[in-house]
Amino acid sequence: MATPATTELTEARRLRHQLADQLLAAGHLRTTAVENVFRTVPRHAFAPEVPTEKAYANDIIPTRHASDGRTISSVSAPWLQADMLEAARIQPGHHVLEIGSGGYNAALLAELVGPSGGVTTLDIDPAVTDRATRFLAETGYDHVRVVTADAEHLPAEVVPAEGFDAVVVTVDTWDLPWIDALADGGRLVAPLRLHQYVQAIGFTKRGGALHSEEPLIVCGFVAMQGAGAWNANRRTVPGRGVHLAWEDGTPLPVDQLSPAFDREPTVTRTHVMVGVQESLAPLYLYLAGALPGFCRLSVDTDSDHGILNPPLRHWPGAAIVRGACLAHLANERITDGDDGNGVYELVVHGYGPTSHLAADEMAKQVQQWQRNHRAAPCPRITVQPVAVPDSASDGQAPHVFRKKHTRISIDWPVIPGTAALLTDDEGRYLLHLRSANKPIWRPGQWALLGGNTEKGETCDEAIVRELAEEIGLAIPGLTALVTLDTLDACGSFKDRVRVYHGRLNVPAHEIQLCEGIQLRWTRIEETTQMTMDPGTAAVLRAHHDTPRPARSGADTLPAVQVREPSDDRSRSIVGAHLVLVRDGAVLLGKRHSGSAFAPSTWHLPAGHREDMESAASCVIREAEEETGLTIAEGDLSLAHVVDLLDPDSPIPRIQLFFTASRWEGEPVVREPDRCTQWRWWPLTALPEPIVEYTRAALASMSRGTPYTAIGWS
Repeated sequence: MATPATTELTEARRLRHQLADQLLAAGHLRTTAVENVFRTVPRHAFAPEVPTEKAYANDIIPTRHASDGRTISSVSAPWLQADMLEAARIQPGHHVLEIGSGGYNAALLAELVGPSGGVTTLDIDPAVTDRATRFLAETGYDHVRVVTADAEHLPAEVVPAEGFDAVVVTVDTWDLPWIDALADGGRLVAPLRLHQYVQAIGFTKRGGALHSEEPLIVCGFVAMQGAGAWNANRRTVPGRGVHLAWEDGTPLPVDQLSPAFDREPTVTRTHVMVGVQESLAPLYLYLAGALPGFCRLSVDTDSDHGILNPPLRHWPGAAIVRGACLAHLANERITDGDDGNGVYELVVHGYGPTSHLAADEMAKQVQQWQRNHRAAPCPRITVQPVAVPDSASDGQAPHVFRKKHTRISIDWPVIPGTAALLTDDEGRYLLHLRSANKPIWRPGQWALLGGNTEKGETCDEAIVRELAEEIGLAIPGLTALVTLDTLDACGSFKDRVRVYHGRLNVPAHEIQLCEGIQLRWTRIEETTQMTMDPGTAAVLRAHHDTPRPARSGADTLPAVQVREPSDDRSRSIVGAHLVLVRDGAVLLGKRHSGSAFAPSTWHLPAGHREDMESAASCVIREAEEETGLTIAEGDLSLAHVVDLLDPDSPIPRIQLFFTASRWEGEPVVREPDRCTQWRWWPLTALPEPIVEYTRAALASMSRGTPYTAIGWS
């Protein structure tokens, strides 16, 4: 006769295998090794507070709460644990570090490494490590090493001489300070926070850096505690219950935004459609890196936030602040959809006097993602220690996130759009006149047939589908011809199209045009008289001049490049400088020897203004970031202008010099990788070397001259 204990064990075993079957069917378990550990380790033994059936549910089990009710420790959801263990690629004999303890995941790791390996599980909370120690001993995993410490600074004795083969982080982490603790070739899997978006990412260490190789997993864990806890940098718009958080980046002033919510918002349509079940996490991550000053927006449900369209309560919106204006991403329901789930269009709502400019800026980035990246595989993420010199403007390039210990860059693969260069036996080209009244690429211009690649499609598949949709024809023998890259006026990449060549001998009027205005067979000499897409014109010219371009490799196509025309108006880079004088001495900083600009040279606190940022706001921001000084805008005065034409730069620079009548604090080195010291220097005895235009500005200011021109003939 079975005893109650035996019955209970039998039921736990059944539930354990049932859970493993669910994870296997859903694709979370992909290797036999990880499957076996889920069938072996008794999950219920690490969560005795809940019924056995709940212990084997595919959900988290909270195990410890803060005084305000927040969960600060839990047994993670099995599907997420399975995905992360698969990503860690742990082998027998490996030495593994788990950051964020609890016991169950450490037991899974111990099964994976076997008796020849080792597992160290670490947590900052003694109550958590005591619990883990007790449950690991009770379940036969007492050989797991349990450490109570702050993960921000690992105890030296914890790290093996050759480093860990894998590090698995089971708390939300804003940074990854564990690169040095990892062996070369080792794996690090962590739920990484980038502007509050959290994805579990698997990295391999190569050449002193971490490189991701797999899809990102949107997830959530309990928050990191201790020195590694993050600061949301949250600001509240007065009287509105609207909150903006700059978790990665410099917070901007928000007091001026309050009147923006007194008028109806502008609505900028992106014409990008999404299904209700589609995850927009890749788009949000893309916008966070592409838009300077990006922030997250949330609202108090019981506050008067005016006509703001609030985001979901647990998913703060994507937003940007531009002076007295704010723009944020929203959506509008278009159809209910065949499955009843609905289709939405992404739109941008703008608030404030010139909000359409900010909304247009965000909408263009949504469209850029749609054209180039939506159908692409996962982005590639590289994590480097901050000590490694940065070749990308000191971490200010798009899609670069600067952390305390690391610099994180994201490379978004480009999936080209497709186009068909169709010719007939007379050497003519089939051109398509696009509608001038639709929000499409190159409206009102003659172009090639084709369109964007959709999710999961190859370019070869996409061009066949596009031709069927646009002219209802299947063109036999289509072959890839060239790659067309469009650059913006500054030379930055904007768009890529793979152009295919095919033969078609059908009169234009006999072709059923399903999209657009008109089809026309056109000779090359006629194209100069037509309003034509510049990329199409470049492809036609390249094909006409070289009808059969040589293939340089099986997967490499000849490239055609076209640059969009520049704005005829002259543009200048604006720099803002702070001149603080105390007792006849001016504050100067000595720039780092590794600085890209003026290394080991004395200079004022200064920087370039960000998009839609006033010069005065730039000075205030730079002063706080570089020196820790606080200055009110009302205490600033514009004292001098340097009109600079640097022979090493094709773009003129307007250098604005502000003085401050008062400030709070004493200067400290806040950015040691840029400036090594701050010092007050007598205006009559400036140090050497000093930035030349700074010397000229200070000299002109002493004479009361408001303007200095340098470098102009």
